[in-house]
Amino acid sequence: MRDRRGERAPCRAWVAGWLILLATLAVGAIGGAEAGGEAGASQARHASGAFVLDAQSEWVVAPKAPRSGGSAPPAHFDLALTARGAPAGATVEVVLYPRLRSRYAFKNVVRNGPRGNPLTSIAPIAYGSLEPRPRSAPAVSLDLPVVQTASTGAGARLGLACAPPTGAGTCTGVYPVVVELQGSGGKVLHRFTTFLTYVAGRSAHPLELSWIVPIDTPVSLSPHPSGPTSGIGPPSAAVTSALEATVAQLRSSAVPVTLDVSPETLQALARAGRGGRAVDTMLADLSTNHKSDQVLASPYVPVDLGALAGAGEPTEIVAQMAAGATVLRHFHVATASGPSPWVQRGIVGNDIATGLAEVGTNQLVLPDVNLASTTNATNVGTWTSTFTLALSRGGSSASVQAAETDTWLDGQFTSLHKDPALAAIQLLADLAMVHFERPNTAAVRGMVALPPARWIANPVFTRVLLDGLSQNPVVQPVTLSRFFSSVTADGARQLANSGPGPVLERTLARAVSRARVRLSNFDEAVSGRPSVLFELDDLLLATEAERLTPRRQAAGVAAFEHVLGAQLGLITFQKSTVTLTARTGWIPVTIESGAPYTVIGSLSVSGNKFVLSPKSSRRTVRLDHATNVSRVDVLARTSGDSPLDVTLTSPNGRLVIARGLITVRSTATSVVGVALTVVALAVLLVWWARTWRLGRRNRRLRRSCEPARGAAAP
Repeated sequence: MRDRRGERAPCRAWVAGWLILLATLAVGAIGGAEAGGEAGASQARHASGAFVLDAQSEWVVAPKAPRSGGSAPPAHFDLALTARGAPAGATVEVVLYPRLRSRYAFKNVVRNGPRGNPLTSIAPIAYGSLEPRPRSAPAVSLDLPVVQTASTGAGARLGLACAPPTGAGTCTGVYPVVVELQGSGGKVLHRFTTFLTYVAGRSAHPLELSWIVPIDTPVSLSPHPSGPTSGIGPPSAAVTSALEATVAQLRSSAVPVTLDVSPETLQALARAGRGGRAVDTMLADLSTNHKSDQVLASPYVPVDLGALAGAGEPTEIVAQMAAGATVLRHFHVATASGPSPWVQRGIVGNDIATGLAEVGTNQLVLPDVNLASTTNATNVGTWTSTFTLALSRGGSSASVQAAETDTWLDGQFTSLHKDPALAAIQLLADLAMVHFERPNTAAVRGMVALPPARWIANPVFTRVLLDGLSQNPVVQPVTLSRFFSSVTADGARQLANSGPGPVLERTLARAVSRARVRLSNFDEAVSGRPSVLFELDDLLLATEAERLTPRRQAAGVAAFEHVLGAQLGLITFQKSTVTLTARTGWIPVTIESGAPYTVIGSLSVSGNKFVLSPKSSRRTVRLDHATNVSRVDVLARTSGDSPLDVTLTSPNGRLVIARGLITVRSTATSVVGVALTVVALAVLLVWWARTWRLGRRNRRLRRSCEPARGAAAP
C-alpha cells in the first residue's frame, strides 16, 4: 500500500500557516483596543518619569480631645512625593481603604493591591500646586488631615470611619493608601500602595525588633594571585560608598541595632581607600556603645557552620573565629562580652549542634523555613517568641535557645529597589500588623529582621527605616542579646529536616585539610610572626565563604597552594661541584633565601657513596641571610663523581621546603687500592727476583758445561 503521509504533510503545513496568520490578525484586532489604553499609559509612564515615595508619616497618633469639650482636631498624614518629568496638568489622587484585619490580608495588599470599597477618595490635587519639601528637592509635600469619622467629601480629608456613629470606636491599625499620579485627562500614569498606621498612643507592650545589619561584601578571590596580599580583591567603589553611607546613618541614629561585621570586609575596606577606612573608623566608634548597639563575634568570612562541622573540620571553625577576633581587635571593633548568638542564613541541619559547641554559644538565629510547623495554641498568627530547638549531636540530644527570622519580613529589604522609601514603609507597616495581632498581651513578643544575602543597604531605605523605628509607639528596637534575654520563650520546636544538613564536598574538605596541615608546618619553619603567615591564613579561610560556589572554593584552595608554593620557592640550594682531594673532608652546602623573613629548617644530606655521621646527615639550620653556608663532613667510599642529595624540611620534617643535588668529585686513592697496588708490586718484585735468580743459575750451568764439551771433542 502506498504511504500518503508524505503527501498530506505539505497540505497540513499550508493550512496551519494560514490558521496562525488569521489567529495573529484576530488577536491584534481584538486586543488592539484593550491594549491601546494600557500601551498609552505605559508610554505616558515612561514619558513622565519616576513617581516614588520619598518619605511619609511612619505613624499617625490620634489627637486628644480638648478639655473644654468638642471634637478632637484632625491628625496629619504627610506624604513626600517625587515625580520626575511630570506632564503639565498632572494631578495626585489619594484613596484610603479600610483597616486590615490580619497579616494575611496585609500580604495580599502588598502583592495585589487593595480590594473592595474605599473609605475615602480625596479630590485630585494639582501636582504643580504642591509645596516643595524643605531640603528634599525635588520632592513635594502633600499634607492630609486624618479624622476618625467618615469623610464628608468636603476638602482633602482622610476619614477612617471608625468613630461612632459610623464605626465601632476601634481606630488603631494599618490602612492601605493608594497614591496615583494622573494625567490631565484623568489617565493613571503611576500608582503605588503605601500604608497609614494609626495609633492611640505608645503601646504598653510594644513588639521588640532586633535588626541585624550585615556589614560584609562578597569575597572576591583571584584565580592567579601574584602574592598573598593579592589573593583577595577589594570591594567596588559603589559597594564601599553604600557601606559608608549606611554606617554613617547608623552612627547618627539612636536606634539600637546588631551589627554582623565580616572581619575580611574590614580589611578589604582598609585597602579600598579613604572611604573604606572611614567605614572602619565609624564601626569602631559604634561598637563602643554596648547599651545601644551590639557587634557579634564573627568568623573571618561568613561560613556555613553546619557544613564545616559536618565535614569534620572543627579546626577550620576554630581558625575562623580566632582570625575574626584578631582582625576585629586590630580595627578596634569591640564585641559584647560573653558568647554571641550565632546567625545562620541557609539550610540548617543537626550538624550545626557540633559547630555551635565549637563556637561556644547556645543561642541560634535561623530562617523560619528550617522549622517544622507547630500548632502551639499560645501563638496566634505570626511566631513572636524564642524557643528551645532540639538538635542531635554525636548520637546524643542537645538543645539551644533559638529565634527565627521571618522570610516575608526579610524579603521587604529588597522588594522595591526602585522605591526604597516605600519598601521601608511596608516593612514598618508589617511590624505594626504583627503588633496588632496581640497588642495587649503581657508576654514580651519580638521579631528578628535579617536582610537577605547580598543585600546592599540603600541610604533612602535606611533613613526611612531608622526614622520609623525611632520613638515608634508599637515597635521597640533592641539588640540581639537583649532580644534573647527579654522576649518570652514559648516551648520547644523541631527542625523540618532531621538530617545532618549541608556538608562540604569530600574532595574540597580534603583539599582544605591538606592546605591547613601544610600551612601549619610552614608556620613552624618561619621564625617570629611575619605578616605572610596571617596573609596565607586569611587566604585559606576566605576560600570557605558560604557564598562561594564549590567550584570557586576549590579554585581558591588551588590559589592558596600556588601562593604557598611561591613562598617555598624563595628557598633554593645552590648547584655546585665540590672536589675532594683526600678520602675525608667537608663540603659546603649553600642555601639561598629570597624570603624577607627568617626560615628555620632541618637540613638532611644523603648519598650511597659516602659515609656520614648522624650530626652531618641531619642538622637544624637558620636562614637569616641571602646566602647561608653549612659545612658537612663526609667520608668518600670511592673516587670519581658521586651525587649528594640535600633536602630542607620544616623542623618537624613534614613539609619539604627545598631539594637539591651536589656533585662531589673525589681524587684521593683509597686504602684498599693502595694495598692492592703494594701487593701487586710485591708479587711482581718476587717474580722478577726469582726469574732473575733462575736465569743467572742457568747461565752458570751453561758456562760450566762448555769446557767439558771442548775436551771430549778430539
